[in-house]
Amino acid sequence: MKLIEIAILTNIKGLGSVNIIKILNYAHANHIKNVFELVDIDLSKVVNSKLAASINKYLTADIDNLYTNMERILEMYSQNNIHCIAITDKHYPDILKESTNPPVILYCKGNIDLLKTNCVATIGTRENTNIGEKITKKSVDFLVKHDFTIVSGLAKGIDTISHKSALKNNGNTIAVLPLIDKIYPAENKQLAQDILDNNGLLISEMKPNTNFHSGHLVKRDRIQSGLSKAVFVIETSINGGSMHATNDAIKLKRFVFTPDIYRFDTKYQNLKQVQGIKSLIDSNKSIRYTQDTYKEIINKLNQPLKKDGLW
Repeated sequence: MKLIEIAILTNIKGLGSVNIIKILNYAHANHIKNVFELVDIDLSKVVNSKLAASINKYLTADIDNLYTNMERILEMYSQNNIHCIAITDKHYPDILKESTNPPVILYCKGNIDLLKTNCVATIGTRENTNIGEKITKKSVDFLVKHDFTIVSGLAKGIDTISHKSALKNNGNTIAVLPLIDKIYPAENKQLAQDILDNNGLLISEMKPNTNFHSGHLVKRDRIQSGLSKAVFVIETSINGGSMHATNDAIKLKRFVFTPDIYRFDTKYQNLKQVQGIKSLIDSNKSIRYTQDTYKEIINKLNQPLKKDGLW
């Protein structure tokens, strides 16, 4: 199905990306090309009966205006420089399709060609230390020099340092946002603009004019890991938000790299900001790295993804 068909489905209350993808797969297998053909089939074979009834009711209630209204909405997005990339679009990154619950539409501002580049995520706490800042800058500098696009979440702390370091080194960077039309946190509005001004990209799975809530921050974390060949977790507490993206990367069998904090003194090792790092290392869920292992990192990152999206 085309973008406009998928966009119409996203407007149906209670119909999330998991079930939309089920419907798209069913439609593809049964040569269904038009969203309105769905009213002629028993969708309870694909989703639960209550949701199937809701879909049928929505598609038949105002059938004459659904297309017209959605065309108007998509045109409005375009006028505001928002690109909509459906999961069926050639610009949609293959690596993200293999991720946990991939978004059915990406709402983008900026250079969408970056979605097809080699991406790595550099993420971490909002309350970084000076050591964390130095590690982030060195890591991003190294990754940019090897032509990797830096993915992060535009949050305070490590995310901000990651984006700024990428820009300083004339590298590519993608900011994964909770909302595409409302920069969060507000203090990073200028950084978001700097990313756009330097051929970067802002993306979100939430359509414009969505009201913000904290759950969007957790949802965007899986996109950071899903889009990336590896996740570099610089600093995080044991329950820090960065652990969402990290745990998702582990499930996807993507590489997770953490600084070797055991090379630092005990005082640093005992800080709250690195307890998540310590846990990942001690449980063998991450690969610890230093400047001495940069060559090893590149060798791993240059490995191709298998067909199932795993390493």
